[in-house]
Amino acid sequence: MIWLTWRQFRAQALATLVVLVAAATFLLITGIHMRDSYHADLATCAALNNCSILLSNIQITYNPTLQFCELMLTVIPALIGIFWGAPLIARELETGTYQLAWNQSVMRTRWLAFKFAGVGLVALVTAAVLSILLTWWAGPLDQIQGSRFGDMVFSTRDIAPLGYALFAFALGTTAGLLLRRTIPAMAVTLAVFIAIQIIVPTAIRPNLLPSTTTTVQLNQSTLSQANGISGSSGNGDFYMSGLDAPAGAWVQSTSPVETASGRLESMQSVSSCLPRAAFLSTRSENPFAQFGACVASDDLHESITYQPASHYWPLQWLETGIFLVLTGLLSAFCFWFIRRRQN
Repeated sequence: MIWLTWRQFRAQALATLVVLVAAATFLLITGIHMRDSYHADLATCAALNNCSILLSNIQITYNPTLQFCELMLTVIPALIGIFWGAPLIARELETGTYQLAWNQSVMRTRWLAFKFAGVGLVALVTAAVLSILLTWWAGPLDQIQGSRFGDMVFSTRDIAPLGYALFAFALGTTAGLLLRRTIPAMAVTLAVFIAIQIIVPTAIRPNLLPSTTTTVQLNQSTLSQANGISGSSGNGDFYMSGLDAPAGAWVQSTSPVETASGRLESMQSVSSCLPRAAFLSTRSENPFAQFGACVASDDLHESITYQPASHYWPLQWLETGIFLVLTGLLSAFCFWFIRRRQN
């Protein structure tokens, strides 16, 4: 069975090896160069106490490559499910070759176990290698950004890709077993995986751990870090952007500016304190600090809801654990179903 599994999967395995070698070569060469530039620029700008421009240039230079790599690592689990998982059993059922294997001395569960374990192991190793490479390569850019909770960042770093890859493989295998046709199984796998990619970051991940809410008073000190002001349509509510949150935190939501009694403050009521266009053009001082000093006596505040940076690894383990559990359930279902299936 090991030899048969290898014969059936050797083309995909060799193609995967070529991709991994090419990806490793590219990321190692560019990653070493980026890290050298990052540390040299950091040492230079630290002496001048002005690193924002240099660090911004590094992001501009390498962000296109980062976005491409993140997109690829997001797509690869789907490709594993579509091209490795869906045909794994569906192709055998579709062509009828399963009958030869099942009428030999090899039990059908053993047949499935060798195919499932062999290809699943390759999927796991592929995701692990790519995740390690990208996590290492993007390290300086993640430090500049200051948070690793972005949708594309979180799902393409550390252990999360392993859970996605195994789940996609088990999903494709299950779809192929139930539908018994390769093309429909591929379509179902793709549709379900896309839905998972939308649901998990928006509805599941934010609720895996309780979030923290903090209140920021609007005064000269707090608004010295603000970088913008925006109003909502209709009722005149407004928000301050760039307010301080704990380092590395995942800011999930901010409330409109409120008074001490909880009433939403309108932009019209503070219009006399708003920075004028002429003042905004000056760079010697943050204009929003003056705005904060002007409204300090009004006792205004804004609430920020966030996940602290310390929740990064617990969320990684929880999300990966969910997909590992789903993978186990789908695998168990495949073994149960194939044992009950009649020739």
